[in-house]
Amino acid sequence: VGAGLMGYWHANAARRAGAYICAIADTNIEASRRLAGRYPGVETFSTVEQMLNNVTLDVLHICTPLNTHVGISELAISAGVNLVVEKPVTPTAVETERILEQAAKNGVILCAVHQLLFQEGVRKAKGLLSQIGRIVHIESTICSAGADSFTGKQRDLIAADTLSHPLSLMQYIVPGEILSGNWDMFHPGHGELHAVSKNSGIHLSIFISMNARPTECSLKIRGTQGTIHIDLFHGYSFLESGRVSRTRKILHPFSFSAVKICTAIGNLSRRIIKRESAYPGLNKMIDLFYRAVRTHGKSPISSEDTLAVAVVRDMLLQGVGLDKGI
Repeated sequence: VGAGLMGYWHANAARRAGAYICAIADTNIEASRRLAGRYPGVETFSTVEQMLNNVTLDVLHICTPLNTHVGISELAISAGVNLVVEKPVTPTAVETERILEQAAKNGVILCAVHQLLFQEGVRKAKGLLSQIGRIVHIESTICSAGADSFTGKQRDLIAADTLSHPLSLMQYIVPGEILSGNWDMFHPGHGELHAVSKNSGIHLSIFISMNARPTECSLKIRGTQGTIHIDLFHGYSFLESGRVSRTRKILHPFSFSAVKICTAIGNLSRRIIKRESAYPGLNKMIDLFYRAVRTHGKSPISSEDTLAVAVVRDMLLQGVGLDKGI
């Protein structure tokens, strides 16, 4: 449901995972028909109710605006349909908890779309943590052009939706830290959010800007023995050694650039081979989800992690008055 940009990529990922695309719903019926034209035998509808009443579904992908997620999720869960829900799952943590409880009660598998967790670079970074010593600082930077066609509070809405990405990554890298941290949140202008937290010696920092350029989506994990750099736009990561010497200091700009270039080239080659032209991590996440549906297994993203992200997102937005009436 939702035949826009994300609907297009979800349909592509589902098909690659072995799903049969049987129905598409969008309030813009022409958008439904355009997307349906890519797949044989697809029925199109203008409402989810029509879809659920006329087609038997195993899975529904929710790729619609945030304010529609709760209503659509409840309809699908009542029908026993497994769910893939674009982030954020719901506008508030209370609603997310309720939806997760309803899904569990009805035997429905629900997966929040935190696809960055399934990038090869992020998984590699997790395996490299033992090589950087004690983690001191995790820094997320997102400078996006996704709000260029919007103004004012609409830019705040997009920035607020984006918060789920860095929070889900931090929950994956250092489980529980986002919940136990003492957060401060800043909102210096429309489309600008900056959150910082310190707990157990680990500093967490999130900078989201719809205005700063060039565009960037990165995560740095700094430790006492080195730093892991993750490029989330492209899905790769590499380790920067923390060893210190005069020679290393002189050569650092050149060695750092060489490692980054070689890693980026290798990553691009891999993505070309796998036909992963956009949204790295999405195909892997959807594939794991469909495996869980087939085997009656567990969602690739746990309910506990999904709720933790929702709780902290709520808290941060409340801190700057963006939790209501964005």
